Amino acid sequence: MERAVSTAFRPSGRLAGAVLAVLTSPAWAAGDDPGRYSMSPTEGGVIRLDRETGAMSFCSGSAGNWTCKEMPESVDELKKRVEELEGEKRALEAEKRLRENEPGASAPAPEGAVPAPPGDLPIPNERDVDKLFDYVEGMMKKFKERIDQLEREAKKEPGVPM
Repeated sequence: MERAVSTAFRPSGRLAGAVLAVLTSPAWAAGDDPGRYSMSPTEGGVIRLDRETGAMSFCSGSAGNWTCKEMPESVDELKKRVEELEGEKRALEAEKRLRENEPGASAPAPEGAVPAPPGDLPIPNERDVDKLFDYVEGMMKKFKERIDQLEREAKKEPGVPM
């Protein structure tokens, strides 16, 4: 009979877990719901802890005008992130140097060179400018020759207006 009595009063596993969770919960014991955030007063404001994500923020302000700024998780994590970014930078710089030295890659611009403007037009070099001036000079000579020819014809035929 003793065996039957002890099994009759033994709670099931689910019921025991629920009762244990309710009794051990500090929020339940205090009688209030703690909410998502926990606030701790500090000099100049409060530290807000997000209980779901673990993120901490420093909040400051006055009557109804509060702002919160996320706090770095730790100095070690920030140093680690800086080192990661510096490593990525070194890798990108090395890749850039490799691409500049590849056959067929354009030669790096000399110091003091004007960068190419956006669009399809390249910046002319000195030889291109000389060709342009030669062309314009040739046009001017032809234009002057044509004017001289018209003046000579006008002298031969005084009745033709110029």
